[in-house]
Amino acid sequence: IHPDNTYSFGSSNWSDSMETLSVWGEFLGGVGVLLSLIFLGIQTRASNRLALAASQREQRHIWQEMMFYIGANTSEYREFLNNFDEMDPDRQTKAAMILFAMGNQLDTLLKLNAEGLETDDNLRYVMDAFVGHISTPGGYKFWQKMSAIDLYGDNVLDAVNAKLATMDLPNEDFMSHMPWLRM
Repeated sequence: IHPDNTYSFGSSNWSDSMETLSVWGEFLGGVGVLLSLIFLGIQTRASNRLALAASQREQRHIWQEMMFYIGANTSEYREFLNNFDEMDPDRQTKAAMILFAMGNQLDTLLKLNAEGLETDDNLRYVMDAFVGHISTPGGYKFWQKMSAIDLYGDNVLDAVNAKLATMDLPNEDFMSHMPWLRM
């Protein structure tokens, strides 16, 4: 006991120790937050990669199903690409569904790509295939009619029309590269 009847536990040392512990606590808390952010970043990146892979699997499955449909309706589709104006309406409808499906898939890929959920190469492949098909004599007439009524979404219209603007239309060369589509 001090002469003034107060107890002393080395208050100077005690407050210094508490301050040191407080500084260490704040430091360790900051390190914990930093480690949590790093872990969250790693998890987010892994989730994004998984979402991209799932998207690509789904898009490739859709494309494969479309190829099966084309295979089952080959004569209608070949006739459509070469001159759809002369077709029977039922045959014309079967073939038009293929281009509607391709355009729908392209729209999806454009939107997924804008969100970072689709690769540029997969988008380019579908874009090139779609533009190639609609650049044919029958495909181009179909595209002009569908564009005139704004049937496709703005993303598809803008992207496809920009690509078509660089080509000589109708594209007679496309069929020379894909002889199985000739009449």
